[in-house]
Amino acid sequence: MVMKKIRTETVLRTLFLLLLASASVNADAVDRIVRERMQERNIPGAAVAVIRNGKTTKVKGYGLASLEFQVPVTTDTVFEIGSVSKQMTAAGILLLVQDGKIRLDEKISAYLPGTPESWGNVTVRHLLTHTSGIKSYTGLTGFEISRRLSMEQFIKQLAEHPLEFVPGEKNIYSNSGYNLLAYIIETQSGKKYMDFMRERIFRPLGMNRTGDRDPQFIIPLRASGYEWRIDRYTGRDGNLTDLMGAGSITSTIEDMIKWEAALRGDALLRPETKREMWTQFTFNNGTRSVYGLGWRISDVRGHKLIGHTGQTAGFGAAIFRYVDQNVTVIVLTNLGELGMGSLIATSVLKKFIPTLSIKKIREVDGDDVSRNARLLDALRARIANRPDELFLTPELFRAVTSLRAKAVNESIARFGEVRRLRFVGTEIIENKRVYRYLAETEKRLMLWRFAMDADSRISEMTLEEDE
Repeated sequence: MVMKKIRTETVLRTLFLLLLASASVNADAVDRIVRERMQERNIPGAAVAVIRNGKTTKVKGYGLASLEFQVPVTTDTVFEIGSVSKQMTAAGILLLVQDGKIRLDEKISAYLPGTPESWGNVTVRHLLTHTSGIKSYTGLTGFEISRRLSMEQFIKQLAEHPLEFVPGEKNIYSNSGYNLLAYIIETQSGKKYMDFMRERIFRPLGMNRTGDRDPQFIIPLRASGYEWRIDRYTGRDGNLTDLMGAGSITSTIEDMIKWEAALRGDALLRPETKREMWTQFTFNNGTRSVYGLGWRISDVRGHKLIGHTGQTAGFGAAIFRYVDQNVTVIVLTNLGELGMGSLIATSVLKKFIPTLSIKKIREVDGDDVSRNARLLDALRARIANRPDELFLTPELFRAVTSLRAKAVNESIARFGEVRRLRFVGTEIIENKRVYRYLAETEKRLMLWRFAMDADSRISEMTLEEDE
């Protein structure tokens, strides 16, 4: 019995040491991955957290929070989290649903005074799922934070634009909907949006460094936001849009870990509330959206992902929760280039879930030879910063010829020329058909998403992943 006990203890001690060694190796690998991605994409600073089986196995700051003052990022650095704010606004709405003050399928006119007749069939659920048809103010003038619009002014100004589609018919991302949700929180709680969020969510969870990005506030340890312009950094555009409810929240990586822990427990939201929050919306025709209530729910190479990204001028963020593998990665950055939080988060996750690698994606039937050739030529021309206006929609041509896009193209060009495209699938996203192709270069494998308009001009050309 004594010998058996000793052998058992030896085996357990060995297993424990192996687990420690594995954790150390993975931690070192995370550092390497994050630093490589930051160097490749000129990301000044980032904060990263890895949570496995409910335990934080990695939390660290990288790079600089301020290039001017050479201040390093720490776990206390405050970043703008952009549209990751939406899941918190959604949680605020759901708390009021639990209180019996809001019904998800009630018309918003019951909660918001002065809404136009054209919004008569828009419900709270439609706002939460981007299915309202209300035009997003993104790209519109008159919604700058400096104007300090009241709720009445915001609604009146937005009501001038007709609905883009019948409520519930399709999904088109709308920041406007989340501003309206913030106003609903105010009318139904009797408190200002941020006061309510602090009282009901942030303080109870110990998220004491989480708050409002408004430039008028002095926020200790706030990171500066930057953009990359071909060969140099610039400060972000100071003409900020008012993103109340849609993207106005600032936080730290430590506070975001507390937020993720709250999502695992039942103290903030009831189990049935979270199930509804993470259920994909059903369109009027019976098909499913990829969006729940403030979250995107998708299948990535056979793995269920509940997550969201965030983007504001000078900042990018992501929270990706792979629920079946019980792994979460949270990333906060201070570069405004689209998708930097997602880029780092996805790269780190592949260390813990190897089957997420795009190398595992198989070529499928259904490719069109002429489409493949057209996309390949257009992609090569874009990466060389010589896009052909004849093959692109005007909107895409403007996008890929911007200073920001040119800087991205130059970084991609370092991977080498695209040798060929391999068709790996198609799906409907926001009522448009998209095509995914693996692009092979000498140094990298890239996953690109394309879309085309009715005239066969390319309307979207998005780099989703590379490795």
